[in-house]
Amino acid sequence: MEYHSNCPKLPWMIDFHRNEQKEVLNNQYGAAFAETTLEYLSSLNIKSQPSIFRSTQVLCTISSYTSCNSIDDLLSEGMRVAKIVNTNIEKIKEVLSKIRVLNSNYSKKIGRLNPLAIALEVHGPEIRTGQLKPPNKKLYLEKGRLTKLTTEPAYEDFVNADMIYVDYEKLPEVVQPGDKILLDRGSVTLTALECVESIVNCIVEKAGMLISHSSVIVPNAPIELPQISASDKELIELAKGECVDFLCVSGIQDKEGILTVKDVLGPGAESIQIISNIETVTAIESIEGIMEVADGICIDCERLMLELPKEKLFLVQKSILAKCNIAGKPVISTVNINDPKSVTKSEFSDIANVIIDGTDALLLSRDSSTKDVMSAIKFICKEAEPAVYQKQKSIELAQSIPSPMEAIYTLGISAVGCASATNAAAIVCLTSSGRTAKVLARFRPRCPVIVITRYQRVARLLSIYKGVEALLYLRPFIGSWEEDVEKRVQYGIAYGKYSGYIRMGDAVITVTSSRPECGLSNTMKVVYASEFDALPLDKRKIHKVCVQGKINKNIDEGYIILVYVSNELKKPTTLTLGHACCPKVELVDLYLSTSSICDSAFGELSNIHSSQHHIAIQWPIAGTILW
Repeated sequence: MEYHSNCPKLPWMIDFHRNEQKEVLNNQYGAAFAETTLEYLSSLNIKSQPSIFRSTQVLCTISSYTSCNSIDDLLSEGMRVAKIVNTNIEKIKEVLSKIRVLNSNYSKKIGRLNPLAIALEVHGPEIRTGQLKPPNKKLYLEKGRLTKLTTEPAYEDFVNADMIYVDYEKLPEVVQPGDKILLDRGSVTLTALECVESIVNCIVEKAGMLISHSSVIVPNAPIELPQISASDKELIELAKGECVDFLCVSGIQDKEGILTVKDVLGPGAESIQIISNIETVTAIESIEGIMEVADGICIDCERLMLELPKEKLFLVQKSILAKCNIAGKPVISTVNINDPKSVTKSEFSDIANVIIDGTDALLLSRDSSTKDVMSAIKFICKEAEPAVYQKQKSIELAQSIPSPMEAIYTLGISAVGCASATNAAAIVCLTSSGRTAKVLARFRPRCPVIVITRYQRVARLLSIYKGVEALLYLRPFIGSWEEDVEKRVQYGIAYGKYSGYIRMGDAVITVTSSRPECGLSNTMKVVYASEFDALPLDKRKIHKVCVQGKINKNIDEGYIILVYVSNELKKPTTLTLGHACCPKVELVDLYLSTSSICDSAFGELSNIHSSQHHIAIQWPIAGTILW
């Protein structure tokens, strides 16, 4: 079809990414509209190209031993949440500061603020062994050896192969002959023979290495411990002071444990989300109550294997994933890859199955939080995600909400259904609280949900919701409310184009409010991506300008003001530059936390609009946002 060269291509002029045989081979499109699950599965095509977008979020475990280069690699590979694991408060502060500096540098590199969330681990109630007798740092316990567990404080600093101190006074009362006792998360397994006063006589069933202060687990024993220790309270206070986003709480047995953590957090810290680690049979039995009060659930498969028969683990995992999906709670699954360069069939299947079963995010252990593992995870996610029968899942999730339902749920169901029917490339959502984005993610759209918000905390808290890509919109409110909404929507579409999620002619669903101060999103539109606002940079008209002067920061407006401009601009004037768009000004702190001075900044500026006293510019950066 011929058309004028200056006329934008309209949707009916576009060929929707078909091959020579007119087949759409992207994101399992051929199976997406099947009527039954069997028809869907039989229509899956190995030639189908996976989506560019990875909808499953990834959390990485960071310790004081993780190098700066490793953290940079994880950021580049798409780490959404950095989970810090250390018991020492000072070490946690050091790691936290290092991560934030590296993320600030990464934000400058990509030309926009990267909303990286931070999580801390609250260890909860734990039973531990004592200190190994000097000079031993490790102690090998061979299979068949007889040993004793004691609660006598005299042995606390003198643990040896014959006598192992345990810091739980009631241990001999709760352990029965024949019970398994796991040391250091199962590295060593003991079987109890008899209990005499403060001593439990044991035999080593599984040989292994013991270190100082190893964890002690007695599966299914009625252990009574305080929900929160003194060190946990100190960690929670640190989380409040450092504006941490998530607390991952271990040792939770029931909803009372979560409520205790919330009591310690106190008023004013509601924005810190609590994720409950499900690690024990008791927690599984109390999962409904825990889900009521927790903000998210993490299924710790490695820990559950210590208490559950291996053949039961997959049933528990499927059940918890389904319960969380129905309740709209984000759910995280722990995964482990031993050799990322040679992913085994079982590792691939385990990860693919939790994705298909409905996990929102994957949590990598400290050893697995590497660039190679992240690359392998990305590959697995992109292949597994299109294998989900989204049409049926969305219908079932919609039916799980009783009628009459809130208006925001009807909007979410409609938007996801419309996105599926039109094969939309993305849903662009504007939000202040994040609730609209959470509702959209709840109904599992096949396409990414690009969320535009002005609030960093909201963007970070959305990092554990499946399919959500949160963007910070830093420009202040200028002009009418309608113009501001349009600018934010275009911001999201432009990001989708430059990220490769949206192509010219693709349908895009927009979800916004109908008027200012509406209080909720209540408007949905179907729009089509045009051609001209996606022109490559080499075809844009570029003006080279030399800018000199001091940088004054106005935090309220979120802008950087250059108070003197020279060279081609003949007279002093004021230059307003959106700070997320100028990574070439190296001394600019994207978080605007400290004042700084930059003597000069050189770069290519486009779309210059000058007036007598004001010049507003747009700074184009390949792969990022054009303002």
